Parts: sequence; structure tokens; C-alpha cells
Amino acid sequence: MKVKLRTQFAILTVAVTLFPIVFGLLFFTGQQAKRDPREPTRIFLNEVAERWGRNRNLTIEEIRMAGEQSGLPIIDAALIAPDGTVQVSSFRELPAGIKLEVEDLVKPPLLPMGKPRPELRFLPIDTNIEESPLLLFDIQPFWSREDIRNRNFMLITSFALGAFLVAGLMSFLILRSTNRAIQNLIDDTATVASGKLDHEVKGSGAEELRSLAESINRMRITLRDMISRRMNMLIGVSHDLKTPIALIQGYTDALSDNMANDEATRIHYLEIIREKSAQLEDLVSDLIEFMKIDDFNTPQETVDMAPLMISLGKRFEEDARLLGLELTYGFGRLGSPLSKEAPPNIPKIRMNRMLFERAIENLVSNAFRYTGPGGKVEFLMHVEEGHPVLIVADNGPGIPDDELPYIFDAFYRGTHSRKEAGHGLGLTIVKSMVDLHGWSIEARNRRLSTASAGGVSAGGPRTGAVEHGLEITIRMKASA
Repeated sequence: MKVKLRTQFAILTVAVTLFPIVFGLLFFTGQQAKRDPREPTRIFLNEVAERWGRNRNLTIEEIRMAGEQSGLPIIDAALIAPDGTVQVSSFRELPAGIKLEVEDLVKPPLLPMGKPRPELRFLPIDTNIEESPLLLFDIQPFWSREDIRNRNFMLITSFALGAFLVAGLMSFLILRSTNRAIQNLIDDTATVASGKLDHEVKGSGAEELRSLAESINRMRITLRDMISRRMNMLIGVSHDLKTPIALIQGYTDALSDNMANDEATRIHYLEIIREKSAQLEDLVSDLIEFMKIDDFNTPQETVDMAPLMISLGKRFEEDARLLGLELTYGFGRLGSPLSKEAPPNIPKIRMNRMLFERAIENLVSNAFRYTGPGGKVEFLMHVEEGHPVLIVADNGPGIPDDELPYIFDAFYRGTHSRKEAGHGLGLTIVKSMVDLHGWSIEARNRRLSTASAGGVSAGGPRTGAVEHGLEITIRMKASA
């Protein structure tokens, strides 16, 4: 059963407020049926009369025992003969053997300062006997104990009532504050849901609700940025599709209109159409791959990085040889000799292996494309703080520093310094793969001497010259 928060707090407030009130009413109602205090007195007198009938020489201890049996604790007592003679007594003011007058019995005994006045009872032991002695006894402690119990109970009940009333008040205040904060969240999220992604969700109330508002804002900003990236991507796709489609259409129309006067021109037009068709196919393939990487349900597995690095290195080494380039690969750091033997501290990584291999192929292919003939590409891995670090570096022209922050954006191709054919999706696919796995990627320019770059000018070695290169670093996270 779903109950609103306001209803839950209302039930709590009513419960904690009414419980002590109902309990107190039940208690005070029960107090109306008190036990008749005369009943234990009758039982006590009957017990004393029975003992006196068996033994006319009663003692104070026997009188106290009779009081305990009847539920009437006796502290002080005195047995007085009909003529006023005190037979036995525990009262300090009434010693045994003295004779009392009527006025002595009426006058209350003198007590020390601060001592409570006793509640005396003066009754005949047996009313059926004229010569029955009189019994004087003090029952003050019995009633004082009951009064103390009642006062303690009232104190506890009052404290509980106050605590519950405070709890009720606090519940009401919390309810009002929480209800207001939740209503604000409802209004703000409704505004965001209507499409206004720039609207800030303002949290208020408890810390948990403020944290919830911050999480919603982060989600809102992420969604806004993602939609913006998608829009930019669509704009780029439409632009990249429009040009080759227009060319294909134009040359097709030219062939249809018999504008190709000779066989060589016709073949040239067909080659252009074939080239643009292949370009469109590559673009669509890259887009499909990019959309796959953006899928959050991509399966992952734990991969041993050492054999994977060697396998990829051998594959890229063969490609570099065919392109007339030099590729060095292995384990180590830039500027140091690389080893084909993996160090023992290379950890395993949880990843989607297919996406990872495709992204690394894009990185290395990008380095091959922008490195001139005879250039050098390095593909290596080392460990920093227990996590693998993969680096792909080349000695190509590099990228202007002001363009480095944008090289991972979709359809960004940069300036003429690295201008080649492409769709601007290669590095974007790499960045998407890295983000999907929760890793980080960084690109920076290198400054290399001619000797380390391996470059040779037309007139011989350019000793002391400086070349640039691009270095892309992927920092991965080891599997737990």
C-alpha cells in the first residue's frame, strides 16, 4: 500500500501525541477504584483481638506481626487498659506503666522539629468486650509510601507526555519542511522534464534532499551536454553526407546525359562515384561503431593485458612495414628501450575487448596516417600506481596547442598541419570507448630532436633540428 509522506507523518504525530493522553486517562480512571483503607484496619484489629484472646499479655512484636499479616505495616503501637494504664508501648512519648487521662489521648504527641506527624488510630481491640483494651497505632508510613508511588508515577507520566508532545511538534515541523522541499523538487523536475534543461533544480530542507537535487542537476547537465553533442554530430553527419551524395548525384547525372564524350572520361567519372560511395560506406560504418560504443549495456570481460599488447603490437608492426613506417612496441616508458617481456605487475583489466581493440586500431592508424614516410610510431605500456598506462606516440607534425582540447570531438579534423582524408570520428570513437570504461585519455604534443625522431632531410641528417609529434595516453583501471 502506497501512503504519502504527509500521511505517514500525520499518523506518527497523532500516535505520539494521543498515546500518553490515553494512557494517562486510563491510569486516572483506574485510580478511582482505590482499595478501601478501612479494610486492612479491620483485618488487623481482628488479628490482634484473636491474639489477645489467646494471650492477654501481648507484646509489641506480636502486634507488628499481626500488622504484617493484614497488610498494614505497624511502626509504633501501644496497648492501653480501660482505666488508662499503658500496658505495652513502642512510642517514646508513651512509656509503658504510665496512666493516661482523657485529655492525654486527645492531645497530639509532641514531635521533634522536622519529623512528619504520624497518622494515629485509637480503637478498641474487641468492641464486644467491655474490658477490651484500647490499641493506639501509627500507620503513617503505609500511606506515605503509596503517596510517594503515586507522585513518582505522575512525574514519569508527565515527563513522558512532555517528550511525546515535543516529538509531535518536531514531527510536524519536519513534515512541513520536508513536504515543502519535496514539492519544490517536483516542480523543478517537472520543468526539466518539459525540456528546459537549463533550469536549475534547487534543493532545500534536509541534507539528503539537497544531495538528491545536486544529483538531479548533474544528470540534467549530462543530458543537456549529450543532446548538444548529438545535435553537433547530426550536423556534422549531414554535412559529411551531403558532399559525397551531391557529387555522386552530379556525376551520375552527367553519365545519364552522355556528358562523358570518351571512354576515359566515363571511367574517370565512375572512379569518382566509386570513391565517394566507399567514403559514404566508411562514414556509415564509423557512425554505427560510434553508436555501439554509446550503448551502456556493452558486455565486459576480464582481459590479461600482457598477451593482448604483444598480439596487437605484432599486428601493427606488419601494417607499419607495408606502409614503409617503423613501429616499436612493448613494455616500458617513452625514451627508453622497450621489452617484449611483460613485467610481473601488469594487472588484468575488465573491458569490452572488441571495442578496446577497435579503438587502439584507430589510434595507431591515426598515427600512421599523420606520420610521413620513414616516420616512427611507438606503442607501449607501463604501470603507474598499480594501473596500466597505454601510450601511442608518433613523430608527425603534431597539433596546434589551441586545438588539442577539441581533437576528440566528433567530426573535428583540425587545421592544415594534419590535414588528411577522414571523417573526424576516429579519435571520437576512442574517447567514447575510454569514457564507457571509466578511464581517462590525454593528448599532448612532443618536441623531438632529429636523432630521436628518426627523420632525415633531403640533404642528409638534420643534426640539432627539432620535430614535433603527438602523444596520446590512456590511463586504465585495474580490475578489483
